[in-house]
Amino acid sequence: MRARTLAVCAAACLLALCAVPALAQQTPPSMVATYESIADIILAGRQAETHFVHSLLDGHRHAAKAYYEDGDYGRAAAEMALFANEGDNAIGGVRKRLLEGGHHHNAEGEEKGVYEPGFVVVTREAKEAVLKASAAVRKNASQAERESAWKQFNEIADKLLETM
Repeated sequence: MRARTLAVCAAACLLALCAVPALAQQTPPSMVATYESIADIILAGRQAETHFVHSLLDGHRHAAKAYYEDGDYGRAAAEMALFANEGDNAIGGVRKRLLEGGHHHNAEGEEKGVYEPGFVVVTREAKEAVLKASAAVRKNASQAERESAWKQFNEIADKLLETM
């Protein structure tokens, strides 16, 4: 009887020892929950950046429209250029800081040449087209050419901002 009890105890100890590594290999649920919260924060920051850039672009678009409608084509063109560049030099400085910190909002698009480094909404193609339209609004003497460039800018802006 004693040998049998000893054998049962030995078997129980062996099973317990086998179970310990299995338990040790599981991440505690509280750690998983904490990491899930961190992921939520990171992804929310990315979404907030997208919303911020949409707002920035919308502001430049509205300013360009106001100047264009007032006949101040130089200022309208300047606002269009700010739209194309996703902001001014101050915003560019923040973008540079993010890039230096390893944050690339559109990393895959940057690798494929679709986006300039750090750009969030405006593609290279859209930037080039808006800058061309901006130059046309600023330089062209004919109202028809200005109106054509303005129409092109608005079509691009509509497309880029449609996800707002």
